[in-house]
Amino acid sequence: MIPEDKVKRNKHYRCLEYSADQDSDLYLIACGKEQCDVNVINGPDVRKGYHLHVVLSGTGTLIAGGQEFHPHFGQMFLLKDGEEVTYFADEHDPWEYCWVTFNGREAEKLITDMGFVDGVYVVDSSIEPSEFFQIVYRMHEKPEMNYYNDFRRTGLMMEFIALGLEATATKEKTKERRNEHSTETYINLALEFIHFNYATITVNDIIEYIGFTRSYFTTVFKEHVGVSLQKYLLQHRLMKACEQLVNTDMSVGQIAASVGYDNALTFSRSFKNAYGISPTVYREKHS
Repeated sequence: MIPEDKVKRNKHYRCLEYSADQDSDLYLIACGKEQCDVNVINGPDVRKGYHLHVVLSGTGTLIAGGQEFHPHFGQMFLLKDGEEVTYFADEHDPWEYCWVTFNGREAEKLITDMGFVDGVYVVDSSIEPSEFFQIVYRMHEKPEMNYYNDFRRTGLMMEFIALGLEATATKEKTKERRNEHSTETYINLALEFIHFNYATITVNDIIEYIGFTRSYFTTVFKEHVGVSLQKYLLQHRLMKACEQLVNTDMSVGQIAASVGYDNALTFSRSFKNAYGISPTVYREKHS
């Protein structure tokens, strides 16, 4: 049963609440937004779950862990599971915020990855606060408590958390991530990504998927594979084209389109540069 909320709320308060006692790796407890009135104090109170707030405008005061903070626009603040907190809006510039409350076996690791380690309750965000608000807005679009809406809101909760992780990412965290797995692991992920998506991707798509800088990853890719990322993508497309020339009755234009070429002439030119003969002659020789 959800405990009674004794704080007086205004017409700008919106919240959906669930049980705080669930058994899962990650689960939603609440989500909402509030444009706060002045002279309304929340707490002191001990909260269940991790209440991740994004300040949409204004500022306020947060008292937690024996410290006083003043989160403002462009920052996120956290009410931590099982810790006593007090918070209230600034008298002259009262804040408006949105939040998602979650818990579960994976929750503490996720908030730590965002930078909310011991003694830290406020972090800067590199992402426009309105992006977080849009997720919460979508969570409230279908407020009915039913099976499929629960799935929908759980997915949006994960999107909110993912945005929080992205918003607090730093170069140092990227370096730590780079060290989590061997370079070969990331090379293999890139190769797998190419093999499944070769007809529709660019080098930039591969770089974005892996998550490293272009200069870094293109260098290590060439060191390990022996050819550049661009050349490997081209070679894989042409190899797939060869298979289709031999094993199908598709036209050269159809094959060109199927391996990522908008123009059959450009495809034929690339093919001849690679194999020394045109696609038509290759088909005749290998059929």
